[in-house]
Amino acid sequence: MIVVNLVATILKFGDRSHVGALLLSTSLVADLQLFTAALVWGIAVHVYEVGMTPTVMASIVSLAGGALLANVISVLLLVIETAILRR
Repeated sequence: MIVVNLVATILKFGDRSHVGALLLSTSLVADLQLFTAALVWGIAVHVYEVGMTPTVMASIVSLAGGALLANVISVLLLVIETAILRR
């Protein structure tokens, strides 16, 4: 999932419009949250070796949910922009 989101972020760098900047920012927020979720998982399992406790799992799910919300907002902005350009 992180790789797909990174590819989508890289593709958004070429757009120079205001909406393009909004799409890039939402994509960067999603990337940051997915990297943080992976970091929390890696540290909990491999560094501190506490395993997947309910607290760790709740943190990971919350961060992934935030990334999902950022991606949904990005898609909504893209749909709105496309609808405006069609007119």
